[in-house]
Amino acid sequence: MILKEKDASPNGEGRGGDERAFYGHKQEQDVAFQLRRAFGEHKQIHVINDLRLEHRGEWAQIDHLILHPYGFIIVESKSIVGEVTVNAAGEWSRSYQGNWMGIPSPICQGELQLDLLKSLLSDNVEHFLGKLLGIQTQVAHREWTTLCAISSTAILHRDKMPKDVANRVVKTEFVASKVKQLVGNLKVGFLKGRAGFFAGELDNIGSFLLEHTVQVSTASARSASAPATPGPAAPIAEPAPHYSSTPAPDAASAPIEPTEQTQSLVTCKQCGEVHHLTGMYGQYGYYVKCGRCSTNTSMKQPCPACGWKSVRVSKDGPEYTGSCRKCVQQFLVFRQE
Repeated sequence: MILKEKDASPNGEGRGGDERAFYGHKQEQDVAFQLRRAFGEHKQIHVINDLRLEHRGEWAQIDHLILHPYGFIIVESKSIVGEVTVNAAGEWSRSYQGNWMGIPSPICQGELQLDLLKSLLSDNVEHFLGKLLGIQTQVAHREWTTLCAISSTAILHRDKMPKDVANRVVKTEFVASKVKQLVGNLKVGFLKGRAGFFAGELDNIGSFLLEHTVQVSTASARSASAPATPGPAAPIAEPAPHYSSTPAPDAASAPIEPTEQTQSLVTCKQCGEVHHLTGMYGQYGYYVKCGRCSTNTSMKQPCPACGWKSVRVSKDGPEYTGSCRKCVQQFLVFRQE
């Protein structure tokens, strides 16, 4: 299940702008596509793209996070063409137009992200994990893994890489297969003594992280738009004390008074209300909650161009966009204003 889609390309990225940023974003899109194709309908493996974290004064952005019943997998995407080698010390080098240069280790970068994620979850564990025999369960003893997804056109000299690094570097088209290998057989995992999450706990972790990334993104946007003033910056709000398994990815922890919507294809299936609707996210994807009768209505509306019902809904800021799987038409489904 995809809990958060890949964010839209930031302004200025493209062939006419920052070429490096363009190809980096494209690589992340390619990896997100492979993960969506493999796990988009999976009920026990959840994917969060572009997860922003802030904890204890540290900040990180995770390209792709996979949540599964036995732990967490971070996938760091790297747009690298040419040849790639890693020496015995774990130092990375790549060739570009015949010249070799050193580059930062994506594996080390992913491990730093993993440490911050583990710290954030460990400090908030009581919000999403239950107790066993009266003792609070923890996340530290779950499985924590980092992978690096390299552009499919790169040449990897695996024979020159340390075994631990070679096992964690994959080309884009093999990333889903590697994730499946790491997750293993979910039906027999408990027989092998693998520590797993109880029913609902995985959903609660996903909900917590979605709300956290919204809070971090909102605070960052406010900080960027605010005029420079002397004195310390305002602290980022701490996560709310309780999380359900079905929050909206962009919903703040406090209730939001629904406001009038415009350009919406969605109406309440119960009372036909158009205006008093609030965008939400749940187990089966995006939906709107009616402010008049409290009915939930799916945003997966038929394509207005061809009438096809197989539509994927993604979110970018206040806009929810539908993409038809048949005619590839994109259309605005709902806008929260």
